[in-house]
Amino acid sequence: MDRTIVWLAPAAAPDPDERALLEIDAAIALVSGGAAVRVRVCGQPAAEDVAVAGAARAQAAHVAFQLRREPSGSVTVVVGPRLDVRPAGLR
Repeated sequence: MDRTIVWLAPAAAPDPDERALLEIDAAIALVSGGAAVRVRVCGQPAAEDVAVAGAARAQAAHVAFQLRREPSGSVTVVVGPRLDVRPAGLR
């Protein structure tokens, strides 16, 4: 059975921090649900401000989380791929 992926429109959150977290949550859902291997979240000015919360949510979902500073100075969040959380003897 496929997982349902819920994506709230960014306009649903007027606060920039909340909007950035919604985008990060959507990226986490896409990766953890298997719909994407990696998702880049670009153009969110508050991404750096909510990076710790986003990283914690990604860790809880067992997906990788990276914050990248682009040459232009903007910040891009890269979510994915899924992390292998099996014990070492079962990999």
